[in-house]
Amino acid sequence: MNRTALAVVAVAVIALAGCSGVPGAGSDGTGTDPGVDVESNDTGATNVTQSVVIEVEETAEGEELSAIGATYPRDRFTVRAAQHDQIGIGVDSDGDGEVERRFNETNISGVNNNAYSFDVTLDTGYALSSGDTVVVEYPAVDNPTESGQYTVGTRLNDRPAANATVAIG
Repeated sequence: MNRTALAVVAVAVIALAGCSGVPGAGSDGTGTDPGVDVESNDTGATNVTQSVVIEVEETAEGEELSAIGATYPRDRFTVRAAQHDQIGIGVDSDGDGEVERRFNETNISGVNNNAYSFDVTLDTGYALSSGDTVVVEYPAVDNPTESGQYTVGTRLNDRPAANATVAIG
């Protein structure tokens, strides 16, 4: 699929998921519970949007939201490149499961990936508070061809956050 078609599909998926572009604000019930939520858990599915949700710990209190990322098992998942305008980022600041602050491609200063991870760097001006939940939707992950429970490492501001489990198949 070419990049233009992929961008159109990604925008359509985001629009149909509640017009928010960020999980937790739509009608699909995903909320903003920490972990990894996948658009499709089918084995072998390609270009799957995966939502990584990280709860802010006290150690990050007062820091600017500047980076978020995830590392998948390198022999199972494939992470492809994504454009700035394909990525949705938000913060649930009051714990109600709804995203109050949204950031778009104008806040993204870089998107880096390799075959098994991605990192999004940001310029948000948003000061994190303990208990905030940060959400990133990354639209270009290929699922493994084997069913199973897989551990995904998450990062917030370039520090390990938590491990999350994603079920495929």
